[in-house]
Amino acid sequence: MSFEGAAISLGATVISAAFASLVFAQWIGRRKSYQLAWSLGLGLYAVTAFTQFLAEAYGWSVGVYKAYYVLAALLVAVLGIGSVFLVNRRAGIGFALYTLVITVGFAAAVAGATVNTDALTSPIPVAGMALPDNVRAFSYLFTIPGSVALIGIAAYSYWRSRLVFNLWIGIGALITAIGGSLARYNIPWALYIGVLVGIAVMFEGFLRSQDVAKAPRPAPAQTAS
Repeated sequence: MSFEGAAISLGATVISAAFASLVFAQWIGRRKSYQLAWSLGLGLYAVTAFTQFLAEAYGWSVGVYKAYYVLAALLVAVLGIGSVFLVNRRAGIGFALYTLVITVGFAAAVAGATVNTDALTSPIPVAGMALPDNVRAFSYLFTIPGSVALIGIAAYSYWRSRLVFNLWIGIGALITAIGGSLARYNIPWALYIGVLVGIAVMFEGFLRSQDVAKAPRPAPAQTAS
């Protein structure tokens, strides 16, 4: 438990909750599959960040820690599903079904795993260090394809359009992914910092995309009659 960890986690909670609500409002108006997936993924982001806040402020329990770990891995895949839906609906459905199957197996593995309770009382962020290595490796089935989809499609969109907001979204996702990867190599503070900075950068990209959407378009040229 630490004040710093609680503060960072609370900041990430506020940003991701605001982000999720704006994207969900878009889905209400437009009913696009990618908006629904992104709002769900961002909602999971807010839930996991808030769980981190509670844990840093009041301490972990085994049950809460296991639920947190499953949701933290799942949210990356769900955000990736949204990105895939953006470019190809059939591929998005396939990725969603893959994620559903993996979620069942992963949740069962985490539920049956033995948690190192000493790690839960550590003064540094626990990340995934309280679970056995074989269970932690299972999370790669979410985080790798999800991160590749989210970062790769954002980079591809920037390359095609040269709209800077796509680059911001991709960089934010990359920061979050790097933080999670460093945490697996026993640099646990990188997870919380990556969660906060990554979502802040992605949110900035989203806000810039709204500015682009609202910008007046040039009137079509008129020909003399």
